[in-house]
Amino acid sequence: MAQGVESFSTARENYVSRMRERKQKKLYSEDWALGDEEIEGRRVFSLQEKLEDPKFVAHVLVREMHGTEMNVSYFQRYGFNTPLLFKEKTGLGLRLPTSNFSINDVRMCVGSRRVLDVMDVNTQKNSEMTMKDWQKYYEDPDKEKLLNVISLEFSHTKLENYVQTPTVVRQIDWVDCVWPRHLKESQTEATNLLEDMKYPKVQKYCLMSVKGCYTDFHVDFGGTSVWYHILKGGKVFWLIPPTEHNLDLYERWVLSGKQGDIFFGDNVDKCARIHLTEGNTFFIPTGWIHAVYTPVDSLVFGGNFLHSFGIDKQLKIAQVEDTTKVPQKFRYPFFTEMLWYVLERYVHCLLGRSHLTTTSDMVLSPDRPHIHLTYAELHGLKEIVMYLHMLPANKKNVPDLIRDPVPLIQDVRTLIGQHCQDSRELAITGRPILSVFEDQENRVKNYTYSRSSGVRGSNKVGRPSKTSLSHDRGGGGDKNGPRRRRTRCKKCEACQRSDCGECSFCLDMVKFGGPGRAKQTCNMRQCLQPMLPVTAACVHCG
Repeated sequence: MAQGVESFSTARENYVSRMRERKQKKLYSEDWALGDEEIEGRRVFSLQEKLEDPKFVAHVLVREMHGTEMNVSYFQRYGFNTPLLFKEKTGLGLRLPTSNFSINDVRMCVGSRRVLDVMDVNTQKNSEMTMKDWQKYYEDPDKEKLLNVISLEFSHTKLENYVQTPTVVRQIDWVDCVWPRHLKESQTEATNLLEDMKYPKVQKYCLMSVKGCYTDFHVDFGGTSVWYHILKGGKVFWLIPPTEHNLDLYERWVLSGKQGDIFFGDNVDKCARIHLTEGNTFFIPTGWIHAVYTPVDSLVFGGNFLHSFGIDKQLKIAQVEDTTKVPQKFRYPFFTEMLWYVLERYVHCLLGRSHLTTTSDMVLSPDRPHIHLTYAELHGLKEIVMYLHMLPANKKNVPDLIRDPVPLIQDVRTLIGQHCQDSRELAITGRPILSVFEDQENRVKNYTYSRSSGVRGSNKVGRPSKTSLSHDRGGGGDKNGPRRRRTRCKKCEACQRSDCGECSFCLDMVKFGGPGRAKQTCNMRQCLQPMLPVTAACVHCG
């Protein structure tokens, strides 16, 4: 999902196809600012036949689970190698708008002037459209074109308050447990412009597709795993396991430039088709090759995440992206930098040594019990070291916050030596390793970052002072005058829904067993279009 759950790899394949057909290798670029991607020619295979072909039903590659079974213990015991289907979201810790949420509500949350990347499904050509124009298209019953929006990342907009990612994703996502928190908190730009990006902003996507949209086979950028919830409508997935043979076939298929001629699912031994309906939540592991069809107008929320239980596959996909000449524009933002932070975080948590300029070493108690690593984590750390070692010097991308990479690598080797005999059973604790000292570190960070010079991340970034706020209120600049608060519109989805009972404000409410101190409305009930009261007057002209 730097663009959506379905979009990156498809655009990549289109780009590669175009370049090969023109035979201009010099046009392969690592620049983030490439123009529209387009594949010349249209599909020649029948999509309807692939939707009905019984051979894609024969292979059961998806595991159905209940939300309460989806936890860190599951990942520690089994890893994450099989797509997971949840018929309902109960137990996942997933917070979403109600099914009444509409495209109009999306527009009110992200803004009418938010520019969207829109793909013409038939020509595979990318274009731009404002959210206002997209809503007009989506709601128009007589559509001349088949358009698809699958890359709207909505973090740092009003919409992010309506969507909370699954609990297990928040526990293992490297963006949340590895990337320096002060950098993420300093993000103010809602769009995905790289020059304004402080962290890999790929956690929350809104996908808006009309009936008939199709995204060809692809692997999500950087080998990210995906969570995917159908709020409205439905989707059809074709899934292919990421075996060495299948990935090799996939590379050749992408480089052949014949994606429009060949349905990739026909090239492999196992390809499963699964239908997702309203209310379903779907998890796709690292590296799985998949295509997506939209049988009915759909509104979907999802996100991408890297984690410690599929490191080898994540690195493998990064190498596939190198082989197929994927431009940086369509890759996971700061992928290599993230690997350095992963190594530093493991060393910090297990050895107590910090290699960041913003934190100090921890004093570990000699009585602290030995923490066991899973095989996936231990093997993954080895693979990261090898991957970084093989990169040329100009692509190692050591973050500025890392003091010196050489001592860090030495500490990683020490760590691997200490944990090479770890018990797989004792590694199943239900708690992610990287969060063991989270509370302790947060206290240190809050003090350190506020005093560090030249480090972005003060929680006051972009906020006006109290003085300026006093002149923006409805009551005018006179602090002794009456204040006019905006009132609810009583029409939007937020105004008409009930309290969620899960957010911090709801848990504080007396009716949910809280102390009732905050006296704030539910996060999900914050009006999307608050109105000025009729008694409000302009501070300047009265």
